[in-house]
Amino acid sequence: MFKDTHSNCANLCTEIINNTDLMDLKKNFVEILTHDLKTPILAQIRVLDMLVEGKFGQLNNEQSEMLNLTLESCNYMYTMVATLISTYKFDIEEPELNYSHFNIMQIIEDTIKKTKLYLKENNIKIVIIPEIKNPIISGDVIRLTKVVQTLLFNSLNTAFKNSIMKIYLNEHNNNFSVRIESRSGYISPEKIKKRFQFHTYNTEKYDKIGTGIGLFLVKKIIEKHGGKIIIESFIDQKNILGFEIPKEAVGKFYYENCV
Repeated sequence: MFKDTHSNCANLCTEIINNTDLMDLKKNFVEILTHDLKTPILAQIRVLDMLVEGKFGQLNNEQSEMLNLTLESCNYMYTMVATLISTYKFDIEEPELNYSHFNIMQIIEDTIKKTKLYLKENNIKIVIIPEIKNPIISGDVIRLTKVVQTLLFNSLNTAFKNSIMKIYLNEHNNNFSVRIESRSGYISPEKIKKRFQFHTYNTEKYDKIGTGIGLFLVKKIIEKHGGKIIIESFIDQKNILGFEIPKEAVGKFYYENCV
């Protein structure tokens, strides 16, 4: 399997050199990511899940710890590959958004629940400040959930320990915004410009993000909704990361659903 994957990647590199049809190359790249990387990783995750659950026999503490670390690594890789595929598909296909009405507050609360362990270990508290009349907005709930998760995880990755993070929900001129305010290292204007670029790789000690792929996709999704990304950094080590979109749909509704 790995030999075939290596061969496919090598062939793709050769095409990049010899072929000027970049759109075809991108499509081929997505196919390789999907079939040669995403599918095998998913199979590994399923097997590891069963091992961790003890379906093939009881594990001692050391075995359980090692398998959980491996599972965490595989889940991280799967998320990265899935994000990369989604990013290229946005560039290639310009996919339609599946609009519906949903509760943005519920999405934020569910995302926060997934970070409970990290919050406890780093003594970080999150406070939601809803300055809105109604938490129901319109948009692609699946993709905007991805946006909320990515922005919150990125903010947490850079937030100082023993700090308080504030999430502001606002309405203004028929627009809806989410702003995540955290106490973290100052980001220069030059680095802010690079933060949402596809190729960004951050190496600062305080920056644990590693890659800008997720943020690049977030920017694509928000712009597709007719909105904009919000990012501000202050010398007093306060950062704001978020987005603003029209409260009402700018596209066709494909289904009605309230979350």
